Amino acid sequence: MAYYTINGLTGEADKSAHYKTMDIYQTFQNMGLNQKQTAVYLAVLELGQASVGQIANKSAVKRPTCYVVLGELEKKGFASKLVKKDTTLYTAAHPKKLLTEAELQIKELKTIIPQLESLFGKDDEKPRVAVYEGKEQLDIAYDESFAVKGEILYMSTLKLSQEVFQKTFRKMDLITLSENYRMRELVDESEEGRKYMEKVKGPFRDVRMIPKAFLPFEVDIGIFGNKVLITSLKKEYFTVSLQSAEINRAFRSMFEAMWRLSVV
Repeated sequence: MAYYTINGLTGEADKSAHYKTMDIYQTFQNMGLNQKQTAVYLAVLELGQASVGQIANKSAVKRPTCYVVLGELEKKGFASKLVKKDTTLYTAAHPKKLLTEAELQIKELKTIIPQLESLFGKDDEKPRVAVYEGKEQLDIAYDESFAVKGEILYMSTLKLSQEVFQKTFRKMDLITLSENYRMRELVDESEEGRKYMEKVKGPFRDVRMIPKAFLPFEVDIGIFGNKVLITSLKKEYFTVSLQSAEINRAFRSMFEAMWRLSVV
């Protein structure tokens, strides 16, 4: 596995010395870049203007592969090349340019959202069941919860859920909550749960703890819109997504009962 290196540090053991390098890798992965593309982009970004050999050395990506990756980055708008005499040099796109491109894409997407929603909503009331298998697939199940208005309800053992739903927890910290988009969470009664409760509670986000008498609670339950997500958090990782207004109401009632018994 290649890791972008800074100030001469190389290898996986030195990841802690990078500027939160793995957060950068994860963000770029969400933007559609793989690890090698990210490593090469970051190398070009720090080098300024550099040859393929310099970039390959800096990124720890083999030179033949580096040529291919730089071509891919050019197509994506992350890099550009300049030929000087017999030498081809590459420069990275300014980070703010990437932000501008992303903002333009969002604006373009917003113009067609009403059409897409009209297509999506045709069968939205029909009962459906979907299964997401494998640890890497589980966050996908929760993506829709960030687009549905109303109140989102979560119930889980915090440590287990944070290990499994890393992307989802990062998104939860980034979204803007409001009167129309609220969140309530029930987490296990523990020191971690109390610290988490104190950290994230706000006007539109409330957290309480599941009493120890009801623990261990080793599944994660999400309730939003007309869906219920039930996730196995140990050994076999899978999420069952149930789209049903009746099942949703039943789980909301169970959540409310637990909420009344919860520890504040």
